[in-house]
Amino acid sequence: MSEPRYTDIDQPEAGTAEAVEVEYEVELAGLNENEVSQVKEALSEAEFDGSLDEVDVDSEIAEAQFAEEDRAEAEDLREEQVEAADAGDYETAREKAEAVQSELKESSEEHGGDLDSAIDSNAHDVEVLSEAEYQQETAEAFEADAEDYAEDGSDAADSVMDDAQDSAEQADDYAADSTDYNDTGGDASIYTDNG
Repeated sequence: MSEPRYTDIDQPEAGTAEAVEVEYEVELAGLNENEVSQVKEALSEAEFDGSLDEVDVDSEIAEAQFAEEDRAEAEDLREEQVEAADAGDYETAREKAEAVQSELKESSEEHGGDLDSAIDSNAHDVEVLSEAEYQQETAEAFEADAEDYAEDGSDAADSVMDDAQDSAEQADDYAADSTDYNDTGGDASIYTDNG
């Protein structure tokens, strides 16, 4: 049997967020790290602004669980985004990035949780994948023009094909920036804020 967290001597002061945490210790033990973090943050904010006695802790726990479900869905979408980008399907990757953005914003607004940096990171994805999609479409248009020039025997075919290759490389670079940003400079996981 585990030892109690506090002895009678060092019980936290009544009316504090820490005291509420002790009161709901069993319930919090059933949550994961992100959910616990969100509940504790809500309690700390309420203590700071003097509204701790008005907090419905059971409701805060439920909101944290709902938020976690939303974050898990966004994480799945994020994986699909990366897979599409890796496959060179930048249109689908951009659509998945936009879906992640929508999921994160809706979760933050409805269920709380600090997802600002994850939302900012995902906004970067949407931006660079949109540019990747544009460059890919440009490359395809150049390729079509080059084929037409070639059929007509025009000397411009080679030059236009070079333009197509340049645009295709730029598309790949933009898409890679999405992956690189999240793997190194940004938040690879949407759980970062509450982890």
